[in-house]
Amino acid sequence: MRLNRFLARAGTASRRKSDDLIRRGLVRVNGIPVTEPGFRVGINDRVTFRNKVIKLPPQVTAVLNKPVGYETTFAVGGKIRTVAELMVGMPPGVVPVGRLDVNTGGLLLLSNDGELVNRLTHPSWGVERKYVIRLASPPTREELLRMRKGAEIAPGEFSKPISVRRTGDRTIAVVLSTGRHREVRRLCSACGIRVFSLERTRYGPITLSGVKRGAYRILDRLELAALRKSAGLDASKVP
Repeated sequence: MRLNRFLARAGTASRRKSDDLIRRGLVRVNGIPVTEPGFRVGINDRVTFRNKVIKLPPQVTAVLNKPVGYETTFAVGGKIRTVAELMVGMPPGVVPVGRLDVNTGGLLLLSNDGELVNRLTHPSWGVERKYVIRLASPPTREELLRMRKGAEIAPGEFSKPISVRRTGDRTIAVVLSTGRHREVRRLCSACGIRVFSLERTRYGPITLSGVKRGAYRILDRLELAALRKSAGLDASKVP
């Protein structure tokens, strides 16, 4: 891991501030000053800042039930509330896995396991996401057929769901293996379907079971093992 990322994940400073601390010679690795932010450190290296040993926090993966109206960002000072306000108590380095737009609620994974985050968000691993869409009006048979076949949602960008299932008079459940920006809304628009509200209810094997709106819970070992397996990682290597 790069030294500046190590310090940022440990909560010592932001990535940019860590660069400055390292260049000023305030950080040592195995007793030797290091001034290159990109210096690689391993699990057996001893990192100190002003003679204090720096250690990474334990790996944590959680599921958050995001309310509509919250932006998936850590930016401060804006007019819109952010998910950072809902992550009180999380160790340093925990980030959202992908994004939900401000008008979409539901399941948002949180983790400080960089390898897991990369696997879950990279389209090549095909981790499923399930969404429940409430429509402005009952969908026609033709609209549902178009959605099942998939559609071009931008020039050269095609979206084809794994499944599309009608669950009520004005609700449908859609499963995708990709998580492109506003993909569900763009797919609905391309198929002539007007969205009233949108919720994500599943990411891989993880659901919102037991998580109240605006709250989160840490995944247990069985859930984390199943999530790792869905992303092609060793399910036995659970912290």
